[in-house]
Amino acid sequence: MMAAGFSKTTLAELSRIKGEPDWMRARRLAAWRRYEETPFPAPNDELWRRTSLTDLKLDAASPFATNGHTLPSRFQRRVDDANAGGVLLQHNSVGAFARLADDLKKRGVIFCDLDTAIREHPALVQSHFMTQAVTCTESRYASRPANGAGGTREGGAYSRTIGDLKFVALHGAFFSGGTFLYVPRGVTVDLPLQTLTYFDAPSVAILTHTLVILEENAAVTLIENYASQETEPQRFSNSAVELILKPGARLQYFHMQEFAQNVWHFTSQTALLEQDAAVTWLNGALGSRVTKAFLDCQFLGAGANANLLGFFFGEGKQHFDQHTFQNHRVGRAASDLLYKGALKDEAYSAFRGLIRVNPNAQRSDAYQANRNLLLSDRAHADSIPELEIEADDVRCTHGVTVGPIDPEQRFYLMARGIPPVEAERLIVEGFFEPLTQKIPVESVRDDVARALRAKMERSTDERST
Repeated sequence: MMAAGFSKTTLAELSRIKGEPDWMRARRLAAWRRYEETPFPAPNDELWRRTSLTDLKLDAASPFATNGHTLPSRFQRRVDDANAGGVLLQHNSVGAFARLADDLKKRGVIFCDLDTAIREHPALVQSHFMTQAVTCTESRYASRPANGAGGTREGGAYSRTIGDLKFVALHGAFFSGGTFLYVPRGVTVDLPLQTLTYFDAPSVAILTHTLVILEENAAVTLIENYASQETEPQRFSNSAVELILKPGARLQYFHMQEFAQNVWHFTSQTALLEQDAAVTWLNGALGSRVTKAFLDCQFLGAGANANLLGFFFGEGKQHFDQHTFQNHRVGRAASDLLYKGALKDEAYSAFRGLIRVNPNAQRSDAYQANRNLLLSDRAHADSIPELEIEADDVRCTHGVTVGPIDPEQRFYLMARGIPPVEAERLIVEGFFEPLTQKIPVESVRDDVARALRAKMERSTDERST
């Protein structure tokens, strides 16, 4: 394991260990300079004021650790899953296993960890990695607006924040491992691909990067799972996801985060959709102590379509702060967003969703809904939907609900002999089922169902706070 803390010295050591080419080392150094130049978000920054960074201990995190020794049994089962077209496993900071069906290799599909892709497919990586989607360049992050809100303007929209740039730049400097997926033009991958990331080394920071490139009329399903071992020291995760869809490409992307409740998790995820491209993008968040997520879907071509889904379940003192951005940069594209969350004990969530329709994006169709279920009078959810419409021929709406379980639903079940605790569990499972049933792999779907049930059944004394 490397020494703790993030510095130019540890950056150079990380790049040396990986044997990286000069161009990647230069990009890391450029990202580090951006990180040093960018302040941490201020407490009154509008998009950060609901998440305090006071207790974040970056100096205690180590940027790199080698393979561990023990995997959760459910991860080991998925490594051998015959219903997956390919499987990648990352244990701590490095790839530990890779498999891809021979017929997919023959058709030009590339599915490997990012370190391998940098060595074996440098041209593809160099032209796409943090150049179009998730970036830490000046052009992506404008200066702070005069009103002091702390966001950035993109034709009037507060799309990303200076604080987001801070963590994206740190990621760009110290990313390690992750996923690289390339599907050539016209290739359809029938069986889902799976990635599994697990960390258990003491104090190691996980900075995984997912880069997906689908050429014209390509199609694939990718399921990514993230988990960690529960230990006393605080842990840090800072991930990025880039989904690049060329004309007519179709992607189903499922991002499942089940970190232990000692992890501070930051993630920046962006999808770029060209003409007639379509994505179903589901984010599931069950773990971590603190999650701060920026999820950005950009419509670059007419006919693009996005089905944006998310679910989260908080217990104890878990904290979820999520921002979604449906950025209609051109017209005749459609987006439909549904995020659902349940909170018990003293858990907290903040959801802020922005639909932006740019002036030339006529005939845009966008919807946004956030549904929150409060299972305790101490749990709290803030939901802030926003619309910025600068075109006059659009259909854009949003809806929000925050409240406890409907007593009539509980009474209906209890009147049929179902105990109160079981009735509540059934209602919560039914609340999430429309989302979890979209997961195409039964073993993943079953693991998510078990995790949700465990959260419902755990008592306060059993939970880590």
